[in-house]
Amino acid sequence: MNIIARMNNQVISFDYVLTAKGGKVIDASAKGKPLIFISGLGQIIPGLEAILLEMQPLEKKTVTIEAKAAYGVYDESLIYKVDRSKLPAPEIKVGDMFEVGQEDNYSPVTITAINGDEITLDGNHPLAGEDLTFAVEIVAKRPATAEELAHGHVHGAGGCHH
Repeated sequence: MNIIARMNNQVISFDYVLTAKGGKVIDASAKGKPLIFISGLGQIIPGLEAILLEMQPLEKKTVTIEAKAAYGVYDESLIYKVDRSKLPAPEIKVGDMFEVGQEDNYSPVTITAINGDEITLDGNHPLAGEDLTFAVEIVAKRPATAEELAHGHVHGAGGCHH
């Protein structure tokens, strides 16, 4: 087993403040309610996960994650136009978000322009193309249980409650 494989399957609890260019706070964990995830399952952006895997409980760090290791680079091919009749709601406005697709293959889109019946949709994540700065503190780390791994989420304090 290589070192990365040994580091995966950790339940990591962390507090964070996420800021964009210019220092504007985009998101933060609520006081006393850290974000909890299982490493190796793709539950958070890869650049941040790699940093958190290296940190120890109570360690604090401020890191900038490049767009390609966060929500990806901005992809112009994910912008397209559709007729208003294809949308799920008659009342729409720029900034509205919904999912498009078929069967089990859905992707989120944002309305970026309305020109009569021609609607422009953007399939990029709203933070695509952005370098993101996180101030993080590891609250706790532990190996995930077999049951958590089978279910794909954390159980118990701060996780799923059945």
